[in-house]
Amino acid sequence: MSTLFSRNAILCATAIAIGMVVFATSPNVNAKPIAFAEAVTMMHERDDTMVSTEVYYAPKVWWSLGIADVKMTSENNQHEMDAKYAQFNFLLKRWNMPNAQANIFASAGFGWADSVKQGVTGVMHPGHNVSQTARYSESARRFVLQGDYETRQFYSSFKVDVQQTPLFYDRLDVGQIGFSPVAHDYEDLAVWFIAQVKKYRGMTDKTEGGAFVRLFKKNIWVEIGVTERRKPQMMFMVNY
Repeated sequence: MSTLFSRNAILCATAIAIGMVVFATSPNVNAKPIAFAEAVTMMHERDDTMVSTEVYYAPKVWWSLGIADVKMTSENNQHEMDAKYAQFNFLLKRWNMPNAQANIFASAGFGWADSVKQGVTGVMHPGHNVSQTARYSESARRFVLQGDYETRQFYSSFKVDVQQTPLFYDRLDVGQIGFSPVAHDYEDLAVWFIAQVKKYRGMTDKTEGGAFVRLFKKNIWVEIGVTERRKPQMMFMVNY
């Protein structure tokens, strides 16, 4: 376990270091959360802890707005949260280089969250406690900072995603690094092999590695893989 954790820590640190030097994405690749001006981006992502569905419209290439529905479940299934946000995404910086591209994005979301917590101790009368289900409905906010560096055969990224309500806090850090065996153009089917580390804090506290295959062509992007505990993970995105 310690060896696996060390490998995860090294991989995450490598992805962070590369991502912090030059964050990237290509204007010819479907970058999240803004791809093209006057375009709609639809994304759906899920693993054993999170299910996220997001739809954005970009009036300009440097900003987009839309809605996000993020469902979180704790590892012990004792706490669930379903948050819905009106979200704004901003392109903070873009670099166009001869053989690589780079962006930094920031997002801010404001909305409402419904939470369910199992096993809350209540008192029926003095000396007698009972386990019950507590339900909360409260305002929520979300802040995201993300970036990646990409050439035609190398990729790295890092993202920090924070969700918070008056009674709830959750943070997800994601580092990725990968490669494509063949240099691709926009018209080609691109195949990438990606290693990933996710660190959860808040509702679930864990660090978990994973790997997946990323396929994209023109305006469609698909990711399919597994975590180190052999749990499935996937993501689908389309721009039009």
